[in-house]
Amino acid sequence: MNETSAKTFSIVSLGCPKNLVDSEYYVQEMKQAGFEFRTELDGCETVILNTCGFLRSARDEARKYLDALIELKNQGQIRRIVVRGCMPKFEGIEKLAAEFPDVDEWFGIPNSAAPKNVSFNRREILTEKHVAYLRIADGCDRRCTFCAIPNIRGAFRSEPMESLLEEARQLAAAGVRELIVIAQETTFWGTDLYGKPQLTRLLREIERIEGIRWIRVMYAYPQFFDDELIELFVAGGKGEGKLLPYIDIPLQHAGDEILYRMNRRVTKAETEKLLGKLRERIDSLVLRTSLIVGFPGETDELFEELLKFVETWKFERAGVFPFSAEAGTPAANFGNRVPQRVIERRFERLYKVCEKYSIGWAVCQKGRILNVQIDGNYFDELGRKESDLFIGRTFADAPDIDPVVYVTGEHLEHGSLISCEILENEGCDLVGITI
Repeated sequence: MNETSAKTFSIVSLGCPKNLVDSEYYVQEMKQAGFEFRTELDGCETVILNTCGFLRSARDEARKYLDALIELKNQGQIRRIVVRGCMPKFEGIEKLAAEFPDVDEWFGIPNSAAPKNVSFNRREILTEKHVAYLRIADGCDRRCTFCAIPNIRGAFRSEPMESLLEEARQLAAAGVRELIVIAQETTFWGTDLYGKPQLTRLLREIERIEGIRWIRVMYAYPQFFDDELIELFVAGGKGEGKLLPYIDIPLQHAGDEILYRMNRRVTKAETEKLLGKLRERIDSLVLRTSLIVGFPGETDELFEELLKFVETWKFERAGVFPFSAEAGTPAANFGNRVPQRVIERRFERLYKVCEKYSIGWAVCQKGRILNVQIDGNYFDELGRKESDLFIGRTFADAPDIDPVVYVTGEHLEHGSLISCEILENEGCDLVGITI
């Protein structure tokens, strides 16, 4: 048993990158309060668990982590447990406190009522030091019928342009080379502050910041993808800008009947018109999407329409999720529920189709020379570092959710951009060697 050290803490961050940004704020707050931050849990006085509450599966995961932390506390390896984030906000602190009496403190979501100017000085970057997230807004006004985020995070609130650009400059000065722009809905940014979406203007200003090499945009909504924004991606695809030709558009479904029941406010025809324009105009485009199967009212015919949609557009990256009826959302009370066994069967079919196109993209890269950003050394299953084997990513790969490149080379600096010959693929992942 290790003795705990006073005024020390660690953090476990669950869920999406937007939640990770909150964790980075928590770490800095604790450090400013005089606590020493440690990456290892064992021996820390306090462990913070920052939870995700978006889906039941995420809350189940948080409960498993809580059980493990309580076991560490009972063994004397940690002294205090603090739980924060979306799950306490969604389920209620009183209910959770009764379920987990060994937790010492509970908190919900910070800064949920109004926008607040942010500064890198108030964040402890928890990613690789050459990668950071720029959260340009929080909350959501979309009110999709399956989604609990508006109930958890509140209304959509853009951060002001000046604050975001100052944060981006400070991140660049600290060594960040890849800036990942995130929000619940990035393409809606600026509407509440400036009267119309202003993402294109923001991205142009970020491109001017010295030191930033790659700009990646996540969580883009199809309704606000105008020609001006597309032109920025066109320039990136030609190597004439920093904006990567990688677009994450969570579409959720293809059938108009389901899109209407989801309150997505976009039709299949509108979506396909946009996808066609993106495919036609942007060189080397990689599309990522998210899809839900088993939404109430999804018939066999509507599911087959979704499969055909994916086969048509051949998304290089995709996340597939079974419908989850979340308390407080309209869809939780919808009729025409799809049986769970049918949902599972559809999930497997759609997942395999999506995987086919991800692997297909990887196969097409064999023999090519790609720019690969080195994220770090490879560690084997026993935690041993391989000195000449590294993990990297291409422009097509967002950290933690997309495939990686296994790179053989010597003395590769973390954060460096190297030319790599792709030798083969291992499923969706690539294997290459420096040249």
